[in-house]
Parts: sequence; C-alpha cells; structure tokens
Amino acid sequence: MTDKDMLSLIKSFPSFCIEGFSIDKDLIDLKGIENIVYAGMGGSAIAGDILKEMLYPISKYPFEVVRNYELPDYVSGKTFLIISSFSGNTEETLKCFEDGLKRKSKILALSSGGDVEKIAKKNHIKHIKLKLDCPPRAALGMTLGVLLKKMTLLVKEKNFSDQIEESLLKLSDYYFDDLNAKKVAKILKGKIVNVYTDSAFSSVAKRFANQLHENSKHFSHFNFLPEMDHNEIVGLEKPDFIKTKIFIIFLLFKQMDEKNRKRTLITERILKDFGFETMIFEFEDDNRVFNILDSIMTLDLLSYYLAVENRVDPMKIERIDILKKRIKE
Repeated sequence: MTDKDMLSLIKSFPSFCIEGFSIDKDLIDLKGIENIVYAGMGGSAIAGDILKEMLYPISKYPFEVVRNYELPDYVSGKTFLIISSFSGNTEETLKCFEDGLKRKSKILALSSGGDVEKIAKKNHIKHIKLKLDCPPRAALGMTLGVLLKKMTLLVKEKNFSDQIEESLLKLSDYYFDDLNAKKVAKILKGKIVNVYTDSAFSSVAKRFANQLHENSKHFSHFNFLPEMDHNEIVGLEKPDFIKTKIFIIFLLFKQMDEKNRKRTLITERILKDFGFETMIFEFEDDNRVFNILDSIMTLDLLSYYLAVENRVDPMKIERIDILKKRIKE
C-alpha cells in the first residue's frame, strides 16, 4: 500500500460507517444487563470511547472502556461485553474475551477474522465480521456503524435514533475540505501539537492525537477541560522554549457545556497572551452525533496532510511492528 491508500481510506469513513450500520440487524438479548464494558486496544478501542461519549447524555448503563489484559472485578453475567479487535489477534483483547466467557457475560465480538472469530464460533458468541483490508485505525467508521446500530436496539431513545439517521444521511454527501487541511498541516509542521476540548468530547481529541502519532509520525498530546485549567495551564510555563515548540488546538462543539465553552475561549486567550500559537476548530451542527463524526473526519484528513508535510508514509507503523515482533520472541 502507498500513502495514497490512507487518503482513500480516510475519505471512505462515511461509506464505511453507512455500511457498518447495515451489516447486521439481529437483536441481541440484553435483558437484565447492568453495565457495558468495551475491550479493545489502539484503533479498535477508540470506537468504545466515542460510543461512550455519544451515549453519555442518555444512557442509564455505566460504560467502561478497557485497554488492558484484565476486566474489572464487577464484570458478570449482567455485563454487556463488547470485544473489539480488528485483526482478531490482539493479545490483551483476547485475554479479556476469555475472562468474559468465564464470567458468562453477554458478549458481542467484532473483528475481521483471527482468533476472535474462532473463539466466538466455538462458544456460540455473536460475531460481526468487518470485511475490510486496512489498518485498524482506518476501520473506525465501520466499527462505529455496527455499534451505533446495536445501541439503537439497546437504548430506546428516539432522539438518539433520529440523530443517527440524520447523520447517516449527511455522511452520504459529506465534503472533505482538503484545501484547509493542507493549510493547517503546513502550520503544524515542526510543532508539538497539544489538543484540548470539553471532557464530554475527549474521545475526539484522543483520536486526533493518535492519528497524528500513527499517520503523521508526529508527537501530540491531548487533555480536556475543565481539568487542564486546574493543573496543565500552569505547567505550560517552563521550560521557556516550549512557547516556540508547541502549537495548541482547541476543539469547540455546539453541545459542550456553556461554562466549558467560556473556559475554552478564556484559556485560549491566556495562552496566546503568553506567547503560544493557537487555533480553534468549531463544530456547530445541531446534531451531536454528527458533530462527533464530522470532527473525526476533519482531523483524520489533517493527520494525512501532516504526514505529507513530514514526508512519511501514513500507512507504516514500523515501531509498533518491531515491538510486537520482540514481544513474541
């Protein structure tokens, strides 16, 4: 694959999401569940963070994303456990799968194949196959589409279902602003990128930081408000050279808490007054679900063009490959 493939994959996010939503319409028996746990790593895990934040205002179920080898002690037969590993062979996620089986959790498994599919079939667990040939981070659209369909069956909230339906319609005619992404990428070149947003949308900041890491081979950091105003804003004082090395991006969403919107604008002004370069991205659609999807696609595209500026192949993740090889030795 070449770097052009990553651009194509990023621009396929809308179609992947629409396809994922239509893949499987089977009902899952979730009667009596008390919580939701999502187990995954890397590009497979971020869908859990996003889903958690989409459900946050409306769901009555506690929701936790696990990025490790072990499930929380409270996981039981009353847990809806989502196992997500695009390759199907992620060792941390497989361990959680085995743990969930022992605890008789109600499990939904997603993968493109691998051991996850084999274990699911052996244990008669519902498995949804993601038929894509791409890096896990590029499969996010389809993973989200599948999960959003399942959540409409679990969370009987008409407004949520309406938001998803409207979002899918907007995705069918989505416009990618390559020109603006190229302009911003030129500005970010050579800078450490700090990303801040409302904690209710922290998954978007996390996704962007990770896309910069993997696609752009570019170090980034993210945090959320109001937390960063209680500590990190002070830490952005020393050493003196950081003012010339860091570029700060703030993400604003129409649905964010008004106090956090005010905090964001004040924080941005303070940091600018202290010599930092800053930029604000605003996502102002009335549809909260679409705002999250729109922000992900906008920032994914930016990560691609920063890879172009950095003259790196956005498809390659050489250090991760080396790490996995050495762990198996």
